[in-house]
Amino acid sequence: MSTDPSGFLETVLIIDDEPDNLHLAFEILRDQGLEILCARDGTDGLRLAAELAPDLILLDIRMPDLNGFEVCARLKSLPVTRDIPVIFLSALDQFEDKAQGFAQGGVDYITKPFDARELCLRVTHQIRLARRVTGITDAAPVAVEQDEPDEVPLRRWLSIFVKARTVLLTDLVDPPDIAALARACGTNRTTLQRIFQEHLGMGVAGFLREQRLQHAHQLLLRGEHRVEDIAHLVGYSGSHELRRAFKQRFGRLPSDVFRHPRDSDPVRPDSLEPLVRA
Repeated sequence: MSTDPSGFLETVLIIDDEPDNLHLAFEILRDQGLEILCARDGTDGLRLAAELAPDLILLDIRMPDLNGFEVCARLKSLPVTRDIPVIFLSALDQFEDKAQGFAQGGVDYITKPFDARELCLRVTHQIRLARRVTGITDAAPVAVEQDEPDEVPLRRWLSIFVKARTVLLTDLVDPPDIAALARACGTNRTTLQRIFQEHLGMGVAGFLREQRLQHAHQLLLRGEHRVEDIAHLVGYSGSHELRRAFKQRFGRLPSDVFRHPRDSDPVRPDSLEPLVRA
């Protein structure tokens, strides 16, 4: 993917205060035929976004003037930039950080260090998705029947997805069932499932299961809780259920990852040498 239908290069704005991070992402995405803009802080990033209207923004979180959450909130408050998709790219990998990113309007969240192929796939996917939205005006709200599929304008389609994902990430332990989630997002179960399947390649239950297991993996690496406790913290009824799902997803048991608090010098994610800095 190198040009939009008008023949212009598609543009990505990278906002990151670390030169090494900027250079790495620049090189990876430039090789995909994209035009790359760079900003070293949030203020400059906001200016470039308003002036040049990039197709997508890659946004770091920890920056000296405005943090990424503040930048995203401002982008979404301005008519000229509110429809530009924002992907957070950060070393902050905790559940709370990701939930806040989605709540501020981000469409995706990639943790550092990142895989170059994954970065390219996620960026190009969001650009294609945004292109489909271009030129579509919001339709008037239509009453939705609970169990009947509806044709949702793409701009509203994205809004439903972001809201549903935020609700699920906010409470992994006791999330609403799919019918209640659909009602909260102003749609129906069939449409909500279709939206998740189209965007992520999995349904709502698959997304919830993946997030629970990823959060469990992080907690296991910290070594601050027993496996049984972690199971309850992420929404499983007990350690047996977690072990079965964890083994199916990661190919190993939680005990293979777990570092007990009594162990000396436990391996932690933040102790590993990253490929790029936060």
